[in-house]
Amino acid sequence: MKLLKTILRLCVTLISLSVISSCAKHNTTPAPTYFSIYCVDDLNNPLPGVTVNLFNDSTDWAGVSNIIYTAKTNDSGRVTFVNIPSQVYYFQCIDTANCYQNFTGYFNANPVPQNQVTKVSLTLSGYGSLTITNTSSAKNPYQVKLNGKVLTSSLAYGQSIIKRMPIGGCTVEAVQLKGFINAPADIVYGVNINQCQPTVQNIP
Repeated sequence: MKLLKTILRLCVTLISLSVISSCAKHNTTPAPTYFSIYCVDDLNNPLPGVTVNLFNDSTDWAGVSNIIYTAKTNDSGRVTFVNIPSQVYYFQCIDTANCYQNFTGYFNANPVPQNQVTKVSLTLSGYGSLTITNTSSAKNPYQVKLNGKVLTSSLAYGQSIIKRMPIGGCTVEAVQLKGFINAPADIVYGVNINQCQPTVQNIP
């Protein structure tokens, strides 16, 4: 009788160890990889319905091409990508209906770590469109600079260039390339960009 009880206790112990071992193995499943982006305006209000596009590199980001993942922010202004590969991502956050976009903070400096939660907060800026057109009466070409940086090396007569710009003031500089006698004309215009509004600047 004692032998039978001993055998039964041993069986119960073995079964318990087997169950514990099975549970332990089950709990070793790696945690998912989360990449969460939170979008707010310049007053720190969350922005729902913002389209968030992820890219592999800065070239695709600049050209808005080869989007690898896309989703929209929820009512709290957040979008979360689950189980994406560990790498550096470039991201564009844009709301075309209300004219909001991130002009800075467009990539995470380090690869998204696997099996962890990575959170990024972005302040989006309101934007409008700027159209610069060469209306030169002498039909001369111009180099065009925007905020001190060359936008186009030569804008021919009758041509236009369109740029999405954050709201606020900016400068457009037009440098004459032909048709001058002693020195080229160098004209600087102060331009103000309004949200969701088109702005036109003609040169000269």
